[in-house]
Amino acid sequence: MNFVKKTGLALALTALTAVSSVLPAHAQSAIDRILSANKIVIGVQNDVPPYSQIGANNDVEGMDIEIAKAIARDLGVELELVVVTGANRIPTLVSNRADMVIATVGINPQRAAAVALSNAYTSFPMTVIASKSVDLSNYEDTAGKVIGLTRGTMQDDIISRNAPEADIRRYDDDATVIQALATGQIDATAFGASVAADLAERFPDKEFEIKFDAYSTYAAIALRQADLDLLNWVNTWIFFNRHNGYLAQLHQEWLGIDLPPLN
Repeated sequence: MNFVKKTGLALALTALTAVSSVLPAHAQSAIDRILSANKIVIGVQNDVPPYSQIGANNDVEGMDIEIAKAIARDLGVELELVVVTGANRIPTLVSNRADMVIATVGINPQRAAAVALSNAYTSFPMTVIASKSVDLSNYEDTAGKVIGLTRGTMQDDIISRNAPEADIRRYDDDATVIQALATGQIDATAFGASVAADLAERFPDKEFEIKFDAYSTYAAIALRQADLDLLNWVNTWIFFNRHNGYLAQLHQEWLGIDLPPLN
């Protein structure tokens, strides 16, 4: 090998070494990370019955909790639940304190810009709820009414935009909103239809009822945008369990309804 060839080869090897030194190491995939740890951390709420609530044994239970348990079981790993509020669901995820969040996360463009959203696993009308004595049948009737909403949720965004003349009061979690409604601090709030039914049962003397459907929402499992392998696995899990009847079974067991159309 002559001098020119030797020099060219040496320069090429030097350049290759320099480039390799600045390239990032192959990142471990989300599923590999979970399997290696033998644990998945899932953020859930505990104050949105019947999706999530505190049960008789002081453990969190509900449809979202059953889905979290099933995902851990099908991955073959242990489950750690982290309780989140409506306002900190997304911050908990992006700050790496959970691998995913299953907490009736509504699908909208703003959330999709911050996190990855799975295919829908449930759908429900978001309703405006108040006592029977409150005159409220549409957005126009919200003028002058005190409406309590959970900060940072879809209902906060949509109700606030559609009820500009209402007195909007924001709370950090759903439980505080419900307490404010039950104690008469607010005239109305907005939750899913199943939550409205639960409130009517829990507070029969308040005569809570659905006043009108505010909008319809589809709920997704939220994941970090970088965890595409885990997103694909979750979408496969949802597809499989839609078609084998498991999601329909959970809807009947916890919500008392058929599985809604999700397309």
